[in-house]
Amino acid sequence: MDTNEVIEKLEDMRKKKNRYGCMVILSFLIPMPLMVILPFFGVDMAPVIGIVLIFAGVIIFSKIAGNLTIKYKELYKETFVVSILEEQFDDVFYDYKRGFEESKVNQFGLVSRGNRYRSEDFIRGSYKGISFEQSEVRIAHKKSNDDTETIYFRGRMMEFDFPFKEVKSVQIFTDTFPHRGKPSVNYNMKPVEMESTDFNKRFDVIAADPVDAYYVLTPQFMERVDFLKEKFNHVGMNFQGNKLYVGIWTGGDAFDGDPSREVNYLDEKATIMGDVRVITDIIDVLGMMNKE
Repeated sequence: MDTNEVIEKLEDMRKKKNRYGCMVILSFLIPMPLMVILPFFGVDMAPVIGIVLIFAGVIIFSKIAGNLTIKYKELYKETFVVSILEEQFDDVFYDYKRGFEESKVNQFGLVSRGNRYRSEDFIRGSYKGISFEQSEVRIAHKKSNDDTETIYFRGRMMEFDFPFKEVKSVQIFTDTFPHRGKPSVNYNMKPVEMESTDFNKRFDVIAADPVDAYYVLTPQFMERVDFLKEKFNHVGMNFQGNKLYVGIWTGGDAFDGDPSREVNYLDEKATIMGDVRVITDIIDVLGMMNKE
């Protein structure tokens, strides 16, 4: 299926979804006059009939519109997203229906464990010689005695190969990053003060060994991490072993098409590339080029 065919199909689904969305609204409006008029013709069950029609219309048309939205996003991911990922990364594998296992994210040591977990949009690939994996992740905690839910994390979780010196664990959190986790290994983690006072105000550094923190956080590296804070605000990192784990609060879903707007391929490509750059910026900005 070429780009024009995809656009035509997406547009057809988008318009149908919008029409059924309008039908949901009409499901409320049309029965109202009947509920007023029918009693004058001796129909005593008019309120019941009206309520049944409203509920039936809302349920049926909402379900159809919801299914069209799902199919729209699936086609969008299977065509536009896949093609752009294949352009940008080597050895890329994409599965939008699954994500990281909860146990794997717990090993990242970035976010506290909740009791509500969801993950999707799994991507595995390589960029400039650095292998990575990433997924959308949502972690929350819901109290058992009421419906109150606290979102611990909603955004992108990433794992990168770190092709330099292995370290025990060096955690770096922007001062705004909430609900922080602990390394999977039971290290005796301690706060580390860096030489830059400004950096210490904007970031918290916790390490199993201060020597590892000073190795990772060179002055040049701190400048690059500061750039990431300016761009993403809520950022958590954990250098552990030969891996770098990164969590970035985005607050929304990546690689999703928007069926509320008309499809324009150049706009869609720009949007997807913005989601791609969340991955490539980590590698580019942090200077993680494989030194072979």
